[in-house]
Amino acid sequence: MLRLVRGDSPRARFDGAFFARDDRFWPIADSARLFADRADWPEIAEYDALLPKDVRVHFKEQVTPKGKPLRRRPEDLYDARIAKGEIPTRRGSWHDYLNALVWATFPRSKAALHARQHQVISAWVARGGTFTSDGTIDKLPNARTREHDALALVDEGGIVVMGGLAIIFGHALYEGLVFGAPAMISRGVEISVEGAPDRATALAIADERLAERLAQPLLPEQLPRYSL
Repeated sequence: MLRLVRGDSPRARFDGAFFARDDRFWPIADSARLFADRADWPEIAEYDALLPKDVRVHFKEQVTPKGKPLRRRPEDLYDARIAKGEIPTRRGSWHDYLNALVWATFPRSKAALHARQHQVISAWVARGGTFTSDGTIDKLPNARTREHDALALVDEGGIVVMGGLAIIFGHALYEGLVFGAPAMISRGVEISVEGAPDRATALAIADERLAERLAQPLLPEQLPRYSL
């Protein structure tokens, strides 16, 4: 059931220092510090300051139309827009804000994930979707592919497991921690590493290795379940 989030709801309030409440936020904490002193949501244009200089995407405010859903062309789908260099983002959304922080922390992995999703979804829509005479999508296929499911599991609920270190990647997992209620079951991508790297080194290794893994075919059964 869908629930309306009121403007005065705790879910709509910004807390810039949220990451200090739980050590499991440590992977995105450095990025979150940029807005730690804010009393209200940053503007979407400000999110670009989170990204490394060599990342060639930017955050674009997503305005949800009222009334009937906007008919879209294949090139207007979410991952297709990222492939063109813009990340659709809603202001005042914890889900999207945390996604921005994950982009800042894992830029290579997020780029690889959405590039792969763009390939998978484009083929899926072309094969099973229906279109109007002007080329807009009339209806998406009924069921996603198994690779699409796996990529979505990583995007929303992925954890990089390196030895005894669990590094949260999925922004829905972070959202669950913000509100004190798990949003979904986490799925692990296991990476071998020698020794016990410090956290900064572990993040760099995780971003590089996860990006490499996401460039290859992936299925849900290759993602073991983990408890936070």
